[in-house]
Amino acid sequence: FTLVRIKDAIPIPACELDKPRPVSVSNQIEAKYANRVIRDVGLCICLHEIIELKEGLIYVSDSSVHIRAEFTLVVFRPFVGEVITGHISKSTPEGLWLTVGFFSDIFVPPHFMMDGTEFDEAAQLWVWKSEHGEAFLDPGLGSAVRFRVTNAKFREVK
Repeated sequence: FTLVRIKDAIPIPACELDKPRPVSVSNQIEAKYANRVIRDVGLCICLHEIIELKEGLIYVSDSSVHIRAEFTLVVFRPFVGEVITGHISKSTPEGLWLTVGFFSDIFVPPHFMMDGTEFDEAAQLWVWKSEHGEAFLDPGLGSAVRFRVTNAKFREVK
């Protein structure tokens, strides 16, 4: 997790104008950014701090007050080389899909799996074969797996 500083014009709808300014701005920042991906930044988790609020502007075509704000967000953006614990959510011949609970778009292609890992067509699962036996990488078991981040790409979904 990391903190990211952002400047944005936050629209405050008329129904929020009766609340204190920091509260209404915080509510709108959370609504706009929480659980959203910002391209090349990461997954926004929540508002951390409002740094500065400037004057509000009212546009002719809009009933909202647009307040220029500077704030920091808590963002999930793992660094390359970081080891994270997750769970297998799906097993396909293309690779494994992992989840860390709040984020489920983690893909592990076969060339990044342990040596001796093969896809079992009959079971439709990845199997790690070692001198100690076989281990099925089964999403149904719910067992935790540790993985190392080799690349992080965050794309906005429309």
